[in-house]
Amino acid sequence: MDPVTDTENEEGGASRLPRAERLLVSLAVVCLFAMGVLITVNVVSRWLGRSIVPDDVLLVQELMVPVILLPIGVVTALRGHIAVELFTSRLQGRGAVALSILAHLVGIAFGLFLFWAALRSFLDSWETQDYYNGILHIRMWPGEGIFVFAIGLFIFRLLVLLATDTRRMLNGGAAGTRP
Repeated sequence: MDPVTDTENEEGGASRLPRAERLLVSLAVVCLFAMGVLITVNVVSRWLGRSIVPDDVLLVQELMVPVILLPIGVVTALRGHIAVELFTSRLQGRGAVALSILAHLVGIAFGLFLFWAALRSFLDSWETQDYYNGILHIRMWPGEGIFVFAIGLFIFRLLVLLATDTRRMLNGGAAGTRP
């Protein structure tokens, strides 16, 4: 099986994904750990009487972007998004694949809208070099750039799944584990 396009096998799970996607998940974990350390240091320092972390809320806000969005390609590859199975569980064969293809198309359309809006915002903040008000003057463009990158990867992964499911439909097979 091709690990880029076929993730049906429950055994192996994320280990069957391409190295780049595993790296993105690892970066998200590092950001989550940094966020936890930042919050812990801030809470303890406030308990001791003086906050020693400037712009802690902004730093956590910027770290949330990679924590949430970098693993989105892996969730998509493993077909782990929330699905309403009221009707989809009753479908089999070509019906399930057709519904999966429809879901990919809707996801791509939504993703392209997000990508376009985020790209415009990123380019604007890059051009103006805007920053958040605060002691550290954190630039806006790094978080927006990560957002654009992650949404672009999400759209790419949806395109791969769309191609895979379209090929399965044409061959008369079934969709992945969770359409």
